Amino acid sequence: MKAFNAAYIGEFKKIFWRKKYIVFIVIGVLVCLIWAAIGSLVSGATFRLAGFPINIMPTPMAVFPFFAQTLIPLLIFMGASDLITAEAGVMKAIIGRPVERWKLYSAKMLAIMSYVAIYLGIIFVVSTVLGTGRVGINELAQSLLAYALTLLPLMVLTLFAGLIALLGKSPSLTMLVLIGSYILMRGMPIVMPIFAELLFTSHIGWHRLWIGARPSMTRLVHMFSIVFGYGVVLFTAGSLMFDRKEY
Repeated sequence: MKAFNAAYIGEFKKIFWRKKYIVFIVIGVLVCLIWAAIGSLVSGATFRLAGFPINIMPTPMAVFPFFAQTLIPLLIFMGASDLITAEAGVMKAIIGRPVERWKLYSAKMLAIMSYVAIYLGIIFVVSTVLGTGRVGINELAQSLLAYALTLLPLMVLTLFAGLIALLGKSPSLTMLVLIGSYILMRGMPIVMPIFAELLFTSHIGWHRLWIGARPSMTRLVHMFSIVFGYGVVLFTAGSLMFDRKEY
C-alpha cells in the first residue's frame, strides 16, 4: 500500500507541476465570472424592457453540463496523454521503481480523477457563490449529488483515455484520437438512438435520472451495470496492456 500511495502522490504532483492544469482551473473560474457578468446584463436589460428579469446566472446546475460534457473530458484526455503517452520515453525508469505495474497504472488513473474531482469542486464552489440568493438548500444539495454521481462515468472516460493513450505514439496524436472518438461516441446516439444506452459517454449526464423523475429501480440498476461493466473491462484491458507493454 505504501508503494501505491507513493506512486499516486508522484503522479498527482506531475499534474500540478504542469502550469497548464492550473491555467485551466483559472479558465474555469473565469468562465463562471464572465457567465455571471453576462447574466447580470441580460437580467437587467430584460427587466427594463419587459418588466421581469430572465435569470441565466451561473448556478451549479447551469454551468454543470458545459464543464462535465465539454471541458472536463478535454482535461481527462490531456492528463492521459501527459501521464502515459508523453512518458513512453522515460517509462523504463519509472517502472523500475518497487511498485507493481498495475498499481502504477492505477495511480496514474486515480491522479487524473483526483484532478477532475478538485476541478469540479472548485467550479461548484465558485458557481454557488455567484448564484447566492438564487439557489435554495434543496437545489444546492441536488447539485452536489449531481456532481458526485458524475464522477463514476467520468472515471470510465478516464479509463478509456488511459487505454487509448497506451496505444498512442505521440501526445498530440493521442489527443486527436481521443477527441475524435469522444465526438463520434457523443454523436452516434443522434444517428442511431440504440447507442444512447450502450455507449458509456451517453451516461455522463445520468444524474438527471437519479435526482429527477426517477425511472424504475430495474432501469437504474441496468444503467449502473453498464457503466460499471465498462469500467471493469477498460481498467482490466488497460492494466494488462500496461503490464505487458515493452518500453
